[in-house]
Amino acid sequence: MFLRENEIGGRLAPHLEEGTTVLDVGSGTGRIARWLADRVGVRPTLADVIEFDNRVLDLPYVRLDDPLALPFPDRSFDTVLMLFVLHHLERWEDQETIVREAARVTGRRLLIIEDTPTSRLDRAMNVAWDWVLNLRHGVPTPFTFRTVDGWTDVFERSGLRVEHAETYRARWPTLMTYHHTLFVLEPVRG
Repeated sequence: MFLRENEIGGRLAPHLEEGTTVLDVGSGTGRIARWLADRVGVRPTLADVIEFDNRVLDLPYVRLDDPLALPFPDRSFDTVLMLFVLHHLERWEDQETIVREAARVTGRRLLIIEDTPTSRLDRAMNVAWDWVLNLRHGVPTPFTFRTVDGWTDVFERSGLRVEHAETYRARWPTLMTYHHTLFVLEPVRG
């Protein structure tokens, strides 16, 4: 899905710099991380709980045994990516646990993109696409979506400050049928 990598990578690229170490939590195929490595010059590490049979093999990969724990020391990476990951966790409190873990291992920034349906129709389209796109990989689809305000509350409770948020309708692969939001987050450390 070259078009998807261009769209998502293009939204993330302005928030990354060449040489940045990046942990891609829930990396899936790793194609977006590879796009960012090729075009921005970041140094990504992939991490996921599911072994995708079509994952890129030319980037470092860590298999996560526990979806709620990242096996890295504090501030191990400049940036942590979590792209369309959180709504795959069934319990609300588990979403907050992994956000806190991501905040712990980042040195500078978290970049999170989540589905943020804004109406019943938006949610219905979101559920349908999420199910279709994840079926072949065996990714859980509990549809635990939140609104932009709901995610903002989670991030603030997790010690993160929202530096930037932009809501948009993705062209690929969902044909602009529902909303996504990119959150650029920075840890509040005292």
